[in-house]
Amino acid sequence: MDLSTAGVLLAGDIGATKTTLGLFAPSGAVPGPPLRQQTYRNAEAACFDELLRSFLDSNGLQPVSACFGVAGPVIENTVHMTNLNWVVDGPGLQTRFGWQRVVLVNDLVATAMGVPHLASTDVRVINQGKRRKGSAVAVLAPGSGLGEAFLVFPEGRVFACASEGGHASFGPRNDEQMELLSFLQQHHAHVSVEMVCSGMAVPELFTFLAERMQVPLWLQQELAEAADKTPVIVQAALAARRGEAVCDIAVHTLRLLTDILADEAANLALKTLALGGVYIGGGFAARVEPFLEPQRFMRIFCRGRYQAMLGDIPVALITNPQTALVGAAACAIQAASDDPAHPGRLPDKDTFSASA
Repeated sequence: MDLSTAGVLLAGDIGATKTTLGLFAPSGAVPGPPLRQQTYRNAEAACFDELLRSFLDSNGLQPVSACFGVAGPVIENTVHMTNLNWVVDGPGLQTRFGWQRVVLVNDLVATAMGVPHLASTDVRVINQGKRRKGSAVAVLAPGSGLGEAFLVFPEGRVFACASEGGHASFGPRNDEQMELLSFLQQHHAHVSVEMVCSGMAVPELFTFLAERMQVPLWLQQELAEAADKTPVIVQAALAARRGEAVCDIAVHTLRLLTDILADEAANLALKTLALGGVYIGGGFAARVEPFLEPQRFMRIFCRGRYQAMLGDIPVALITNPQTALVGAAACAIQAASDDPAHPGRLPDKDTFSASA
């Protein structure tokens, strides 16, 4: 097949810190493996166009259409990114690159669209549960920020709904978290869930706990030299968990964060009635995977009047870092079908990995 003339689709996952781009051959309703793929650090480019031109020049293939999952709300096919000073303009990209179509979706919409294409090896099951066929599926992803979205299935089709739920207000669930909220309100007019449940949250959670717990001298020194404190705290917590160091405050920082994540996952499940499952994605979630302990997570997740119903919901951690890219490719295929009455199709095998 001559890929230069075969209607190649371009897909992208544009996050706050890195961007992954991939070229896909059109293959019905389900994206195949990428023909070409490359990941870039956003700090190395002044704007998205710069990364895009570098990728296309290095591959020599000209796509006919594109879909990008972007970290931020999509308004009139344009995104002013939430945690990065970039503007991604769909109509402008279409004109500048001469493509037939450019579709922008929220990055969590792209992740959600990738969920039906996950294999059992692409997830780690937190709760086996019992998936209700045709019910909504919720997706949340703590990365640099906190993204949320959900899938619905009208008439057997799949449709991803965007959300900015990560910017909703943080609701504490115990005395410690109420003290955390009070602490953060001294410095912020509004305390969102993202501010306590993402990579960006780690330093402030640590600072809050440092008023109550001892910070080892070696960790004080490492933090003083670090431009980005989050990876230092995360590595200290992981080393302590492996028994390679003693660092109660770093461990407590990640436990506090993942406890809040479990509570927010339940909130999203209730608000979307996600009886089809809850999926946790995001690069930060993968980094702190050892702290996502099934029993502890589900003890927090299952609460309130619908405790039994929540206990039946499948919950899984997405371990495949390409899920959003595959989902963006699925959105590109969907857009290329030119059939707005049918937003997408499920894979032939109607199973979801959290309950497989």
